[in-house]
Amino acid sequence: KLIPSQAFRGLNEVVKIEISQSDSLEKIEANAFDNLLNLSEILIQNTKNLVYIEPGAFRNLPRLKYLSICNTGIQELPDVTKIFSSEFNFILEICDNLHITTIPGNAFQGMNNESITLKLYGNGFEEIQSHAFNGTTLISLELKENTHLEKMHNGAFWGATGPSILDISSTKLQALPSYGLESIHTLIATSSYSLKKLPSREKFTNLLDATLTYPSHCCAFRNLPTKEQNFSFSIFENFSKQCESTARRPNNETLYSAIFAESELSAWDYDYGF
Repeated sequence: KLIPSQAFRGLNEVVKIEISQSDSLEKIEANAFDNLLNLSEILIQNTKNLVYIEPGAFRNLPRLKYLSICNTGIQELPDVTKIFSSEFNFILEICDNLHITTIPGNAFQGMNNESITLKLYGNGFEEIQSHAFNGTTLISLELKENTHLEKMHNGAFWGATGPSILDISSTKLQALPSYGLESIHTLIATSSYSLKKLPSREKFTNLLDATLTYPSHCCAFRNLPTKEQNFSFSIFENFSKQCESTARRPNNETLYSAIFAESELSAWDYDYGF
């Protein structure tokens, strides 16, 4: 029913540990995955009776590249702050854990000292607290399909670098934080029907691509006054001359992609309120 402390002691050559399809596992103790210097992957999946992972369960794993914790019964975000990985583009996947409601402050600090990808989708998240991503260098932050997620603190990205890619599709977020958006190159917000207003366009100084729910969002980006632009639109010269391009998913949902073209920038503002 549990994975005890030091369960894998001495297995210094192990590179992958997978725990899946277990109906009996209920608890993982502190130091269970400790000082495994060659371990690169940990997968804990489809263990619905796993309700508790003690703080410090993952400790001193310098070569860890991929940690996946999906479809469990845990009620709190696992403590990953003592992993101390040095691997570039570390991937943390926390998905389909329906009882986790909060991403607390400093949740990922100490996990990795290089760039990371966070795949945090399909959970029970309701809020993301201030400084949640403090101490991280984010390549990609995937928050899609957290259908109960309504609140993202304005300081959620305080202390973080990035993300370059942000996906908030199929959430109930009503607003994005105004801090930290300058790093975003790609914004994906499909089926985000509660997100009816975006932060000031000047916040998105490096935005290259946006796929959004409402067409007026795209038009708002397109009509950025020339005097306000902080970056060149010339790299978009091959894009369509339409205010927005549309595509349809198999379920007939219409998607809107922001189009950027210097020739169509105007000096008037666009009212994208509802």
